[in-house]
Amino acid sequence: MPFNAADPDSFDTIPPRQWAGADVTRYVMSFPGLLWRIEPARARIEFLNAHRVEALGDKTSLLLRSSEYRKAAIEEADLPLVETFMAALGQGGPSGCVFRLRGSDGRRTWLKLRCWPLPGDPRYAVGYLIEVTDSAEAIKSIIEKDSELQLMIDLAENPVLLVDFDEKTVIAQNAAASDLFLYSADEFRRLSFADLYHQGMRGTVQKIENEVLFDKKWEGKLGFRRKTNSAFTADASLRFLVCKERRLLRVSLTHIESLGGNGEEAASGNGLCAGVVAALAESLKGATDIHAILEAFLGAQLPRHAFDAVMFSDIHTKKNKVYVYGAGEPFAHMGEGEMYSYEGTIAQSIERFRLDHLIVEDTLESIKAIDWALFIPKGIRSYFAKPFYQRGALRSVLVLCSREPDAFPASGLPEYSCLFEPFEAAIKSWRAAQRRSRSSDG
Repeated sequence: MPFNAADPDSFDTIPPRQWAGADVTRYVMSFPGLLWRIEPARARIEFLNAHRVEALGDKTSLLLRSSEYRKAAIEEADLPLVETFMAALGQGGPSGCVFRLRGSDGRRTWLKLRCWPLPGDPRYAVGYLIEVTDSAEAIKSIIEKDSELQLMIDLAENPVLLVDFDEKTVIAQNAAASDLFLYSADEFRRLSFADLYHQGMRGTVQKIENEVLFDKKWEGKLGFRRKTNSAFTADASLRFLVCKERRLLRVSLTHIESLGGNGEEAASGNGLCAGVVAALAESLKGATDIHAILEAFLGAQLPRHAFDAVMFSDIHTKKNKVYVYGAGEPFAHMGEGEMYSYEGTIAQSIERFRLDHLIVEDTLESIKAIDWALFIPKGIRSYFAKPFYQRGALRSVLVLCSREPDAFPASGLPEYSCLFEPFEAAIKSWRAAQRRSRSSDG
């Protein structure tokens, strides 16, 4: 297409055939970064110029050649980014990352690595290593200014908390948060974030903390508890901030919905928990068989919210599979470990909508495939499902099932949560037994 001088968005380039070899050489030699090409099949790297990063000096190229040197030179938190880049480099694929060198003399050095396949010659990939400290500091300054704006939590009318991301402690709260959680300012200073969210949300919050570190923000519904132990849910907006080298989590709450009504009701729920947990501890003692585990939970009926069946979903998201185990008369004829596709399951709904739990009031009104394939044929009309995570990945779902619709109101969450910790511990024992069995068979 001919160049249109009237088009301000167009620009001309020098055709490659007009490039002068000497000009290209001067360009390469004066490039303000280390240029290289790599031959992945031979694991061989060649450097096209001799650029030195000031902080690395003569060891600049060693950063690309020696993993041991990288461990010594790069900030520990950033090292996984660089090693992921190096793995992609070995495959010849495009990749890039920005990282920090370990500080010396109080100066922080930011570097950028970038590589891409050489067009027209699949044997090679090319790339560069360049210092971007000035750019990084400029961006950091912009973010910190934004952080300072976020820190003005007192201007917010809704409850807002500031949590130290690394220590998990509450470092500030506004008046609305004090009124909501019923703690004084002095009491807040001694609290961890875990003291504020509902005990059944531990795995969910850990997963969110992993996500927000990369996505910088998270929004969804979470469960909390007041000083009186009364429970409530709220729409939570979590934002990851960095202010003066400190990593913070700003937690903003809206649409508060009480679950227990008052502290006395929740306290009563806690009292019920003690009996249920004690009974489960006795019946689960030494149990590693999944059928025995689920039968124990079926026997641990909740006083105010009885259920007809218990189901455990063993989630294998990467394999797109869910293995289902059940106890109770509705599942009497179900095979052990029946396999379903991950698509359309409870687990997929929980992950897609970032739910702490899922309550289906009537399966006949559901559009989920699993409800029509599994629950409705077995007469299940309503259920409560609770996810459990392992190293940030959804691995298990506990499902309490009823033949009656509307059997699991949201107000029963404090009571359902009695089962969470025993279930998580029992499934951990079952998985350990499974690994031992596979190891002995192998």
